[in-house]
Formats: sequence, C-alpha cells, structure tokens
Amino acid sequence: MFVSLAAAAALAVCAQAGPDAPVHTPPPAPDFSAGRDPFELDWTGPAPGVWVGVRPQSARLPVTGTSVIVIGGTGVLVFDGGGARLQAERVAEKIRAETDLPLTHIAISHWHGDHHLGLGALREAWPQAVTVSHSFTRDVMDSTLMDSARNPDAAPPGAFTAQLEDALANPGLPEPDRARLEQALVWADLIEEQGRAAQIPEIDLVFDDSLEIDLGGRTVSLVHLGHGNTKGDILLHIPDARMIAAGDAVVHPTPYGFFSYPESWAGALRRLRAFDVDLIIPGHGDAMTDWAYVDLLIETLQSIADQTAALVAEGHDLDGVRENFDWSALEPRFTGGDPFWTGRFDVWFKRPIIEAAWRLATGLDNEELVPHEHAVE
Repeated sequence: MFVSLAAAAALAVCAQAGPDAPVHTPPPAPDFSAGRDPFELDWTGPAPGVWVGVRPQSARLPVTGTSVIVIGGTGVLVFDGGGARLQAERVAEKIRAETDLPLTHIAISHWHGDHHLGLGALREAWPQAVTVSHSFTRDVMDSTLMDSARNPDAAPPGAFTAQLEDALANPGLPEPDRARLEQALVWADLIEEQGRAAQIPEIDLVFDDSLEIDLGGRTVSLVHLGHGNTKGDILLHIPDARMIAAGDAVVHPTPYGFFSYPESWAGALRRLRAFDVDLIIPGHGDAMTDWAYVDLLIETLQSIADQTAALVAEGHDLDGVRENFDWSALEPRFTGGDPFWTGRFDVWFKRPIIEAAWRLATGLDNEELVPHEHAVE
C-alpha cells in the first residue's frame, strides 16, 4: 500500500509520542459575562519579590499579554509591561504598592503590540528606565511590520463597535463566540480609547543571545533561544525563583501561529525544556508547574515542519498542504473536542502556522523587514 511522505511523517510522530505522551486537557469554554474590563490583571506572587499579572480569560478580546515584575535590592524589572496604556498604568500601580525602588529595566519579549504598545506609561513614570529587547525586535519597531500601530487614529471613532455589531448580526454565530463578542461590545469604547493611546516604544538596549541584569543582589537573565513565534523571541529566567517567563513562545491553552517558524520553534522549546525551573509563565494564559504542555507544543511544531516539508516535496501548494495535513494525533489534545477551543485553534494556530510552514518550505520569509521610511506609498 502506498503511504505518502506526509502520512509517514505523521505516523512517525505518533510512534515517538508513545503511550505516555503528555495529554493537555483544555479548560472548559470561558464564561464571557461582562465582568471586569479587559485590561485588568490578576496578580500572584509565586516567589518573594516576583509578581505575575495574568489577564483572566485569555481568549477574550482584545488579547492581552501577561506582565511580570521582578524586584531586586536596588531596582525593578518589568517583562512585557503592557500592550495597552491602562494595563501599563496598572503595572506601575502594582510596582508602587510593593516597593519604593525605581523601575530600572523594561524588557519586551517580542514585537507583537499586545506586549508593549502601552509602555509609554511606564517610561513617563520612570524616565531613567532602560527598555531592552532582542535586536530583531528593535529593528521591527522601525519597519512596515508596525505600520498598523504607527497611526492609531487612522480608524474612525466607532469602527471597532461597528465590526462587532456586524459580526453579531450573523444568525449562525455559535455560542460562546457570540458571548465573547457581546462581552467585547460592552467594553468597545474603552478598547478603542486604548487603541488610540498606543505608542511604539523606543528601544534603548539590544542583545542577540543573552543578557544578565543585576537588580541588586538578584540577577535575572534575558535569553534568546532561536526563531520561534518570531525571530526575536526572548524569555526571562529568574534563577532564584526557579521560574521562566516565556513570552509567546508558550501561549496557553491555544498557541498563536502567525508568521512563525515551526521547526526552529520546536528546537527553541527543547532548549527551554533544559532549564531547571518549577514554574513556566506563558505569554498568555495561566502559569504551569510541569512541562506537559510544552512537550505537546514541541511534538506539534515538529510534526508541522515535517508534514509540510513532505507535502511540499510531493508538489502540493498551500491549499493542498492544508487539505492533506493530518491533525488527528494533535488537535484533540489542544481542544478536547470543545467547539469554542476548536474554533480558536483553527483561527489562531492551524491556519496561520500551516501558511507559515509552507512559506518557509518554499523559500519565503515570514517577517521580511522593510524600513518604514522606505515603504512604498
């Protein structure tokens, strides 16, 4: 019987996983009651002088990254201080509530705006703070990839509300997707206001591999493990707290696959896996105390790279890769068959990451940098 290269790759992944492969059980579909505004964080203190702010209901609109505060003996570092100004203002309030020490460092995990477009509030409160990123992230800030954030007033007032109302007018919109959009509609004016307040941050200090920062008796490391969710992903390692903040290299319960690098991302997560820590903080979603979800991500990303390469070698175009890709050993372990999480997995991961893998397999670049001043009008 003929077995395609792609099918063989999928079977190989299943065989490697074995009977004890990590099983990810997603949470039930969220309760999208109006509740608190979408920029409010729930704070926990997993170690002395470390505070983690997670936005509850990671799937609600707009997506909002997790913020981490690390307090040393002489200064404070914030990792991903806020994709909206209101979030960053609340991070500043939390710093002031916990210490009189100044904010000295602001680290940005990657270039996606939901992790940094509110940082102006922190820079205004602590003008001496140094903003740090990978060199690629700094280069993106001056490129056309950030054009959507460069003119936050471009959309007319009420545009977001109109988009939500148009979507809600669809009688076939399933629940709880309808509840998700209705929740966003409650906060639409605030969301638009925060969008208009967006500022692309200036980067003061860049690195390529790793950077140690002494906060006064407490040293933390910023580390680049390779291309992953972006070319410039960095993580925060806090050795004395035995924890890592992974940025969007790990997003739970549904990963983001847009313009990413599946095979090298799997390699980066294998290197992440080597850190001796007890707590992993995703870029979105709840903290994890074991490696089961990361192991599932590694397996999935490697399968995506292998199957896509095999399908391209067989002559398939992008549509053909999507049609012939075998998700049967992977998707149920992210979604549990829940219709809501199945929809999020399709929109946030399956569709974009297959395109990303196909582009790489055909020699294209997923994050081509065109300097903004050289952009074609």
